[in-house]
Amino acid sequence: MVNKKKIREEFKEIFASGREKKIKEMLEKFPWLLTEVSGELEGKIGNQQQVIAALGVMEDELGGPVPLDEIVFSLRIDFDIRKDEAEVLGILKSSKDLQLVRKDSNGWTLTAEGGKVCDDYLNKNFGKIEI
Repeated sequence: MVNKKKIREEFKEIFASGREKKIKEMLEKFPWLLTEVSGELEGKIGNQQQVIAALGVMEDELGGPVPLDEIVFSLRIDFDIRKDEAEVLGILKSSKDLQLVRKDSNGWTLTAEGGKVCDDYLNKNFGKIEI
């Protein structure tokens, strides 16, 4: 019998190291790992898309950079999603590393790529909005 907990731990270490050949070997040997990793990534990506969409909505409404508390407000009011400021800030920082958002002294703004993520999320979840 295979000890899944040990395999998961070993895979996390290998994944963090970025050794592609070893990652592929483990995924071939233990295909169930791919399902687990995909689920985790989808959750993280979904959270990121929600925050980017809220930023986009508020950026349109305010006409410029958006303070953190306004993003949290938009998540709660516009999307019925409750996240605290620390969680949203963490997501924004990781999104900044991916060049999806920018931070300036007045708040957060979307990059062109972040705008595409925002639009895709809104269209996928709320349908096309025609003006």
